[in-house]
Amino acid sequence: MKKTLLITAGVLAAALLLAVAVVVTRLDSIITKAINTYGPGITGTEIRIDDVRVSFLSGEATVKNFLLGNPKGYRSAHAAMVASISVDLEIGSLLQDTIVVKRIEVVQPDIIYEKRGGTDNFKTISRNAEQKAKETGLAGGQNGREKPGKKLLIREFILKGGRVTLHTPDLPSGTANAAIPDMYLCNVGGDGAEPSVVFSRILAALYDRLTMPIVVDSLNRSLLEARKTAEKGTRSLTDRIKGIFR
Repeated sequence: MKKTLLITAGVLAAALLLAVAVVVTRLDSIITKAINTYGPGITGTEIRIDDVRVSFLSGEATVKNFLLGNPKGYRSAHAAMVASISVDLEIGSLLQDTIVVKRIEVVQPDIIYEKRGGTDNFKTISRNAEQKAKETGLAGGQNGREKPGKKLLIREFILKGGRVTLHTPDLPSGTANAAIPDMYLCNVGGDGAEPSVVFSRILAALYDRLTMPIVVDSLNRSLLEARKTAEKGTRSLTDRIKGIFR
């Protein structure tokens, strides 16, 4: 009996290792497809990455050329673009109900903050994500018989070295830009939450950074410098920049 139990345990352990190996060897394409397919459903915009590279031994991954597009009605090239994002996964969690990401580090993101009417692109994206998170929560409560999807927990989310460029319909591109204070979030998702909830919280935190007084003041200073150098004329650049942040 003891020998049989040992053999059974060995078979189960081998099967588990094989399952992990199969998941990991296909993880690059799985993550790329998941982000490109399901990301837009969360933000209501285009989300695109070119490639993901995952190390089986370390659990470290690199996301290449991440792009967050703008909602309909906005004209700037993108909302955010990052050449490379570092991700540190707990590989074993891929077979669990909650996927645990130990660390995500976003370095030098190129962010365009587009104001249009009484709103802006990031406020619109944040609202889209919040709405998706609410819908996901309601659906989970109403369809208890359905198998729940994977939860997500991000232990550390870091964004550093970012800059934001202001874009409005009346201003030439690049008229005003400012540095974004570094962002550090812990345990996003608590004990595990729907991906839409997790990314809704990250977007909300980023929006808070973009609208901090220190960032707005810096953008206003850039606008004032543009006013000083603007040429005089009918509806000149000087006239256009007045009151953008009033």
